[in-house]
Amino acid sequence: MAACQVHLAVKANIGSSHGGSIHTIRAVAVPPDKQRVAMPAVSTSIPSSVQSQLVLMRHGESMWNDLKLFTGDVDIPLTEKGVNEALAGGRAVSEIDFDIVFTSRLVRAKQTALIAMTQNKFKRVPVLVRGGFYGKGKTGDANRIRLRDAAAKALETASCRMVPIYADPALNERCYGDLQGLNKTAAIAEFGEETVTKWRRSYDTRPPNGESLQDTYARSVGFFTATIEPRLKEGRNVFLVAHGNVLRCLISHLGGYSDLEMLRLQIMTAMPYAYTYNGNDFAECCILPPRDDENHVLDNMPLGISSVLKKGELDSLI
Repeated sequence: MAACQVHLAVKANIGSSHGGSIHTIRAVAVPPDKQRVAMPAVSTSIPSSVQSQLVLMRHGESMWNDLKLFTGDVDIPLTEKGVNEALAGGRAVSEIDFDIVFTSRLVRAKQTALIAMTQNKFKRVPVLVRGGFYGKGKTGDANRIRLRDAAAKALETASCRMVPIYADPALNERCYGDLQGLNKTAAIAEFGEETVTKWRRSYDTRPPNGESLQDTYARSVGFFTATIEPRLKEGRNVFLVAHGNVLRCLISHLGGYSDLEMLRLQIMTAMPYAYTYNGNDFAECCILPPRDDENHVLDNMPLGISSVLKKGELDSLI
């Protein structure tokens, strides 16, 4: 445990003086509906030799977050507050040398990743690689292919340090279907309070033309295990910027949380959640507190991932 604490103090510029907490992932029984997605081994102790780091971050505040509307997979940009949150979150992880960045296809996640990387002390220049990690997408579009080729060449030949950003729809926010664009009051007026509550607070119920949290879990965790975990096994440090429900799924997957615990996770905007990985096991390390423009830790920030497991109200609006 001490070895990991020293490592994080060097890599993330945090420690006990800033209220950082370090603890291992706890084992929780996995429901049968989640067992189809391979779970990583659960660590009972923090390894003395850390090979790679994983940081998860929700995007900064979007314009529909500000208006308290169901956003889902509608492509809405950041507010000015969201930009400042992305800068603060970037400063929190500025001493981690990221080798690869993953985001959703939605602009608010891409904006957050790009803005956060401007604060990185290793001065890697982020480059968006068209077509995602596997080069799929509109392969018939000659301009997209040219842009992908240009990004690939830049990654290999540029006279500055670069870091690729790969966007994938598997990391998009949960689709709220017919709720998207409505606020809570309007949704209740149209569909009824009991129905809206069930859509929002259940694990396996879909709103009309939308996804359940279970659907989001299957695609986001499936992408994580197939694409991101192998990069960590290669010893790469990974920065993943996505959305509230996607991070609920990934944090629950890594921690073995129950469905109810997943629903109670309140994922703050632009708050980095850090893990270490030794090639086999993930260890939950801490939340890295966002910092202001003078590099001071912002006030009233939670101290560890366990502190965002709220035991009462399940009323977050993503």
